Amino acid sequence: MHEFSTMQEIVYTILNEAKKYNAREVSKVILEIGELTFLGEEQLKFAFNILKEGTIMENADIVIKKVRAKIRCNCGYEGDVEYGLKEEFHIIFPILKCPICGGEVEIVKGRECLIKKVEMEIPDVTIKG
Repeated sequence: MHEFSTMQEIVYTILNEAKKYNAREVSKVILEIGELTFLGEEQLKFAFNILKEGTIMENADIVIKKVRAKIRCNCGYEGDVEYGLKEEFHIIFPILKCPICGGEVEIVKGRECLIKKVEMEIPDVTIKG
């Protein structure tokens, strides 16, 4: 269950950023997760709900936006990844080769695991000068 350890790092990072701004509360977190990370959305949300307990994130909502995988080939193809099925294992897997020429491809999108936005309540700061 690598979702839990991934979410631990995300929560740790957000709490450290919130501390820098003396935040009173974190109210919303928006993540972008690439489909090639194979991180499960429900497992991430479950881990988030456990890890936020007893912190300034306790009442925070989480939004997870999936980023579709995109590949690029030297033949000029740029687009979606095709998927295959391994029936004996009951899994669907990405085919990381060009659907046009069968050549090697570069992954352009789909490996992201980004904290896109964090909404937090910070104290008013008055600067006297």
